[in-house]
Order: sequence, then C-alpha cells, then structure tokens
Amino acid sequence: MDIVINGLLFGLLLSVLIGPVFFALIQNSIEKGFSSGLFMAMGIALSDSFYIVVTYLGVSQLVDNASFNIWLGGIGGSIMLVFGTIYLLKPVPQKGLRQKHQESTKWFQQILKGFFLNGINPFVLFFWLGIISKVTLDFKYTNGEAISFFIVLIATVFMADVAKSYFATKLSQIVTPRFMKIMNRVVGLALLLFSVKLFNFVLEQKGMALF
Repeated sequence: MDIVINGLLFGLLLSVLIGPVFFALIQNSIEKGFSSGLFMAMGIALSDSFYIVVTYLGVSQLVDNASFNIWLGGIGGSIMLVFGTIYLLKPVPQKGLRQKHQESTKWFQQILKGFFLNGINPFVLFFWLGIISKVTLDFKYTNGEAISFFIVLIATVFMADVAKSYFATKLSQIVTPRFMKIMNRVVGLALLLFSVKLFNFVLEQKGMALF
C-alpha cells in the first residue's frame, strides 16, 4: 500500500508541473480533438517510461559529465526554439474546430510528438534522476517494488494527461479564431522561454550564465 501511495503522490506531483508539454497538450487537444490529445499523452507516458529505464540502468553516471549536460541542453534548447517559432508563426485555422475534429487523427504522429517533445527536455531527465535516487536511497525498494512504484506513477500521470485533454476539448465549443491565435502565441512564447532556460543552463555549465 505504501508503494501505491508513494506512486500516486509522485505521479500527481509530476502532473501539476507546468512545462512545455503541458501547454502543448492543452493546445493540441483544443485544436485537434480528444483523440489527438489521448495519443499525445501516450507518447508522453512512453517517453517517461524510457527515461525511467535509462536512468535506472545508470545514466546518472553520464549526467555527472559536463559535456553530456551541454550536449543534451543544447539539443533540447534548439528543438524547443524551433517548436516555439512554429507556434508563434502558425496561422489560425479558417474552418471551425468541429470540422477539424472530424478529420482522421494521425495517431502515430501524435505519439511521436508527445514522445519527443517530452523527451528532449533534459530537466525531465534530472527529475527522474531525483526520483530514482529517492527510490533507491530513501525508500530502498527492491527491483520488484521499484517496478510497481513506477507503474503506479506512470499510470497516474497518464490518466491526469487524459483528463487534461478531455476537459480541454470541451473548450472547442466556445473557441474562436482569435482565441486560437492567442493560444498559439502563448504556447510559442512558453516554448521559447523554456528554450532560453535550457540555453542558459548550457552557458551555466561553461561558467557564463546570463541569469
């Protein structure tokens, strides 16, 4: 029971963190419908699962390497910069959202979008490293207990993302083109700010942090 409770608590903690994936999931669900948001949530869950496996197998040894930090932060910042620019320049759809929702969902594309948008953020890796440390050093879980803990955690995060997507689609009834334009700009600016944060992290590793 303690394992389940701890998994739920850490899952809820991760669910309420406001990051680039949060904004992208909400915007994607409003624009393309619940199915797209659902598949994007699957991609996010797969990405988190991948990070858990990698960190549990010992990536923490690489993260202690400054060159690895610089490389990961630089790549992540660049990709977020590209995503942010795309959202800022993205044109407002001329047809109604209901029409867009009737289009076939490219489920594999949405899964990849969620996987990579979540995966290229090195701060997600650092978060999982912290959780791994908690599990092994504080909770002192065995391998079996750790697996159970992470299954509950990932399931909690996934269900929370599905709920976010579901309630976001309800807004489609009142969304206007002007609202969509504002949403795209907000998402774009958020991604650009996160990219600046990552670039500053890279500079910090070199002793040249801007702030």
